[in-house]
Amino acid sequence: MRRTLVTTTLVTAALIGAASPALADGVTVVDKPDTSSLNNIWTFDPLGVPVLGALQSVSQAVGRLF
Repeated sequence: MRRTLVTTTLVTAALIGAASPALADGVTVVDKPDTSSLNNIWTFDPLGVPVLGALQSVSQAVGRLF
């Protein structure tokens, strides 16, 4: 009986110790990304698509085809 109680106590302690990272508070602090250089023609998107960058890309593609 005593051996069973000790074994059960040790197994329970091991399981609680192994599960403690999963039971910890999952809050992670993340810095905001640096978006200071995202103001060029490829990233300025008033319509959801970078219009000026897309026009430049299309015009260059047409020019390279001919």
